[in-house]
Amino acid sequence: MWRILLCFYWFIQFDLAFAQVNSNATPVADRAANLIEAGQAFLQKRDYVKALKNFEQAKPLLEQQNDEYRLGRLLKQIGDLYSARSYFRQSAEHYRDAILLLRKTGQQELVGDCLESLANINVNFGYSAQAITNYTRALAVKDRLNDTKGMLQCHVMLSKLYFSDKNYELALSHNREAQKLAGKDWATETNAAIQDVVILTFLNKIGEAEQALKKAKTLVAKQNNPSSSIKLYSAMANLCLAKKDKACAKLYVDSAKVLLQGSQNPELAVEALSQMAEIHKNNEDYKAAFEAMLWMDRYKDVFRTENIERISAEINEAAGAALREKEIESLNLANRLNESQLSKEKQVRMALLRESLLKDSAYANQARFLAALENESRLREGQLKREKELSQSLSRENALKQQLLNDERRNRNLLFLGLAAMGLLGAVIYLQYRKQHSNNGIIRKQSDELAVLNREIHHRVKNNLQVISSMLDLQSQSLQDANAKGVIKEAILRVQAMAFIHQNLYQDEAVSTVNMNEYIQILSDHLFKTYNINTNKIQLYTQIESLKLHTDTAIPLGMILNELISNALKYAFKNREEGAIWVILKKNNQELLLQVKDDGVGLPQHFQLENTSSFGYEVIQAMAQKLRARMNIESCNGTDVQLLISKFKTTN
Repeated sequence: MWRILLCFYWFIQFDLAFAQVNSNATPVADRAANLIEAGQAFLQKRDYVKALKNFEQAKPLLEQQNDEYRLGRLLKQIGDLYSARSYFRQSAEHYRDAILLLRKTGQQELVGDCLESLANINVNFGYSAQAITNYTRALAVKDRLNDTKGMLQCHVMLSKLYFSDKNYELALSHNREAQKLAGKDWATETNAAIQDVVILTFLNKIGEAEQALKKAKTLVAKQNNPSSSIKLYSAMANLCLAKKDKACAKLYVDSAKVLLQGSQNPELAVEALSQMAEIHKNNEDYKAAFEAMLWMDRYKDVFRTENIERISAEINEAAGAALREKEIESLNLANRLNESQLSKEKQVRMALLRESLLKDSAYANQARFLAALENESRLREGQLKREKELSQSLSRENALKQQLLNDERRNRNLLFLGLAAMGLLGAVIYLQYRKQHSNNGIIRKQSDELAVLNREIHHRVKNNLQVISSMLDLQSQSLQDANAKGVIKEAILRVQAMAFIHQNLYQDEAVSTVNMNEYIQILSDHLFKTYNINTNKIQLYTQIESLKLHTDTAIPLGMILNELISNALKYAFKNREEGAIWVILKKNNQELLLQVKDDGVGLPQHFQLENTSSFGYEVIQAMAQKLRARMNIESCNGTDVQLLISKFKTTN
């Protein structure tokens, strides 16, 4: 008995050791998930140090798994933690790494958040240009996602940065976009309306500033906000200075000071004083700006003291929570000890139970042996019975063999008849095949002759178009009017664009197919040479899918490309030596996307496509209508023309 108990004891110890080994072999992905979950728990308890430690341990595990989706999100969260602890350099590095992975995995919303956080860090360090770049990129992402709140914040910050750089036109543009997006956010709309007054004043648009002032007064009157009132008085004082009414300006400045002395909200007072200091600085009233900054430092000290008291209370609360956690851990340890004792007792009971099961198993084996003996006697009786049945089945089998022989003779005769019929049918099929093969040869010969004829036609059309182009060029040399020469030059380019298509057709094997990649390269090289463009300074970037389009689609598409690239080369880089042009052609769902954009000067401010008298845009509209294309033109950081073509033919 004691030997059996000893065996069961070692068996149980082996099971426990095996379970422990399996627990240590947890997959890397599970360990990373556990570390991230633990970090989130510490983050909720505001224990940032432990949260950051867990996240940093999870990062190499996700890199090992090449899990770019979760790694991008984790890097953003680590960047947020470093930013919260004011480690801005480490925060910026993690945000930049996160942007690459988030953009690669399509998490655009988090890309926008990272760009906005990077811009905030740039503002803290005084890097105005980098902050503007990152806010602009964040704005583009949030615009695509239709994130109204994010777009509003980006426009507000861009307006402030451009205002600080004295770029008042762009500051006004972003400020007005912020007013449009404010909606029911009365505080933001009020601040934007007041800022409108300030910017228009610095632009010396006094009449518009006074109109904006009426709206700002109405919005401030609806709210009981001392900060808004202080900002409004500052804006009114600035407007009085612009009108050279110093007495009126002093009156509004004194009114703002009275409100500041009674302000109970240091944060709002700091914001209002910051605007006053900025206005005085732009007016070159450095004494008043310095005085406003002294007031602002005084309120910052108050705000800082309140924050210190709040932070100390949070630290005390966190310390109490940590003490409670230690007490809970000690209770959990005691519970685990009790559970271990219960587990040992359970193992002893299991050993006794297994001993009784072994005894029951021995009795059951004896019963099965007796049943096997009885079964053997029954099998013998059954064997004798099967032998009798076997003799009867042999006699039946002989009768069946005779019947099968007769059936085989009949089937052999039928087979010979079938083979003869198949031979006759094969002869008929062979004759038909020979006849069809002859017909196919005639058809192939006619097809080859037709292909050669089509290539010859396209070659001659291309040569005729070249002749027309040369005649127009000779005609232009005899003209004295520069406008007439320009018109003929544009006509030559349009004829040449069509000639390149016919050149592509007779050079390719398929006579009705145009290789768009080769065609666009030839067309763009010709336009660059025609306008004497230095390709080292004005660069062309193409993103063309491997498309072969039918001539019905390629010809109007070539005319549109000729007009758009020519316009970019003629107008986009005036007074500039360097720039870039992008040409994109690809399938987009069931449509064909053609996009030509540049980083040049952009379209005129009040440009409207329906009101233009340009023959080039008339050609573009006519060709777009033929292709049933929707055209969209944007002028932000250059000109961006996009056509979504629904009627097109491919021969891929």
